Amino acid sequence: MSKIDKMSSKNPPFLSVILPAYNEGKNIYANALRICETLREYDFELVIVDDGSEDNTYSEAKRATDKGFPVRTVAQEENSGKGASLFYGFGFATGERIAFLDADLEIAPEYLLDLLKVMDDANADIVAGVKKMSDNQFPWIRRMMSKLYKRSVSFLFDLSISDTQTGIKLFKREVLEATVPRLSISRFAFDIELLLAASRFGYKIVEYPVKIIYSRRGNLGRMNSSNIIGAFKDTLSIYKRASFWRWLEPSRNMQIWMFLFAIGIFFFGIGVGKLLTPVILHGSIKNIFHFLALQFLPTVLRDWLLLLGGFFLIIIGAVQLNKKLLAAFIRRDRGDDLAGIFRKKEE
Repeated sequence: MSKIDKMSSKNPPFLSVILPAYNEGKNIYANALRICETLREYDFELVIVDDGSEDNTYSEAKRATDKGFPVRTVAQEENSGKGASLFYGFGFATGERIAFLDADLEIAPEYLLDLLKVMDDANADIVAGVKKMSDNQFPWIRRMMSKLYKRSVSFLFDLSISDTQTGIKLFKREVLEATVPRLSISRFAFDIELLLAASRFGYKIVEYPVKIIYSRRGNLGRMNSSNIIGAFKDTLSIYKRASFWRWLEPSRNMQIWMFLFAIGIFFFGIGVGKLLTPVILHGSIKNIFHFLALQFLPTVLRDWLLLLGGFFLIIIGAVQLNKKLLAAFIRRDRGDDLAGIFRKKEE
């Protein structure tokens, strides 16, 4: 059973801030009061989710509630991950707008005021904070890992923002109501799945730069080798579920035709190869084929280059085709890729 501390019933607030916390007993009370002070001009609630902490996080968070602050304290019996805590907290949040914020306040809660203003000015559905890792306060290995991960995410998903993992985001309530039921990742890469689903549903995402006060020990802070491996595994899992095959859920009949199409390409390739093998080419055509087929290289080297080059092109082509196909379904009235899918018949 989960522990829940209920606030007195009242009209839904304008803003709900969800704060996932794990072993933050030393700071959670002071941090909750700082958030409340920052948002004093707004009608808001703070939902603190104790993610199976082993210390006094729950009792310290509840102390803020007992002092009369607009804080709702809930807890999960087992540590389930940041994403699971945020989605669990959303079940208790009642605000028109929902914000995510990390409990350690490495990102200042004052940024919430900026995100609220940007959402109104840009008429955005989501405002996502993005951090700049160029700051020398971050260890170089942390900056390199962040850069590698950002580029991997950009290559796989082609999202409209440069950083998906920063711990401050603001949503209109309808966005989370539409996307959360589709989500499966609860730990390392849930941000990607959430933003990707929002993008697929056509919600407008805007980014806003934030500064992080890095206070963690070690070169990777809270990250360790298992976290890093978990993040990449989750990312690939999201890519699999968000691909054309899983997102659009083609029928069994369509799957059979796709399989037959792939087999057809395979047999056609073999047929072309067999057809060209006995042909004796002359003149410029012979020189061109000699160059394209890498016949000027040793046989073993040539075969491996063709094999690895072909495999690389298959991977690159599959990722790019997947992005372009899904973009055609998302942006019905923009772009040239498969634009005819939604074109109405002319009278």
